[in-house]
Amino acid sequence: MTQSIKMQLQGMSEEFQLTEKDHGDLVVYDIFKKGQFLMTIAKEGSILFMNFDAPDADKEVFKLSFLNQFVEKIKSIS
Repeated sequence: MTQSIKMQLQGMSEEFQLTEKDHGDLVVYDIFKKGQFLMTIAKEGSILFMNFDAPDADKEVFKLSFLNQFVEKIKSIS
């Protein structure tokens, strides 16, 4: 399942896509922005992978305050 979400980053509204993957014992979410893969987060909020090759502007989402927003959004949709 893929779902679009909007978040506030540096005073601007940005749209991201969350793609849910159920691996049986673990549900994870791949996060994309404009088709660029950024990271994978477990349903509980654990960061499993970060794409450090992403453009610098997109790496802002790796900051703790933004990661917390993703975790809250994931908890609200699951």
